[in-house]
Amino acid sequence: MARSYHQSCFLARALDVLGERWTLLIVRELILGPRRYGELLEALPGIGNSLLAARLKHLERYDVVRRTRPTGAGRAGAYELADRGHALVPVLRSFVDWGAGLEDPPPEYADHTAWSVTAMRLTAPDEAVDFAALTQLVVDDEEFWLHADGERVRAEVGPAPIGPDLRLTCGRETFDSLVRGQLTMEHAVAAGELVVEGEYDAARSFFEVFTLPDGTGGVAGARPSLGRTGDDHG
Repeated sequence: MARSYHQSCFLARALDVLGERWTLLIVRELILGPRRYGELLEALPGIGNSLLAARLKHLERYDVVRRTRPTGAGRAGAYELADRGHALVPVLRSFVDWGAGLEDPPPEYADHTAWSVTAMRLTAPDEAVDFAALTQLVVDDEEFWLHADGERVRAEVGPAPIGPDLRLTCGRETFDSLVRGQLTMEHAVAAGELVVEGEYDAARSFFEVFTLPDGTGGVAGARPSLGRTGDDHG
């Protein structure tokens, strides 16, 4: 049974649901679309099988996650964010901005490209909803796709559902430099470190809009939301 503060305070009630170790990291993993149980277990080394099962059951109870079956032959059942899970997106955005202002982590800490893509999606500025080019991002052997429809930004792991308008291929080091503003797209292309398939103007806009936070957002205030309404459903 989950521990409780036994307080009626709204913050304490929220922490009763979300304050246990690993809980928000499970939500983080589902920001980029549905995940099978095994994929969650692999993405969260150290959580353990029984603890992950308990956390998912707890989050299902509070409509933070739900079970789903992704499209595609042979796809096993998975978990995705439910309505109250999507409602956590602004909260996670603020956490990412605040965390970016901390000192650099030790080099032995785990790091995954998906976590950077999640941070880029969460902290993108308001104009990101107008980035209409369906973009396939290939970083080493990992694939992600991003698309905006004028109201919200969607980002998921894997190949784009249809042929992308823009395909960006690079290594992890180049990707990190680009999204941190340490390397321009033009220099990366000229050096052969980035392959752009599609319109160069769209590629340039992508790296202007989708960046990693610089650590000032958590001090100066939260960034604008990804949608033009208060409803953000991933």
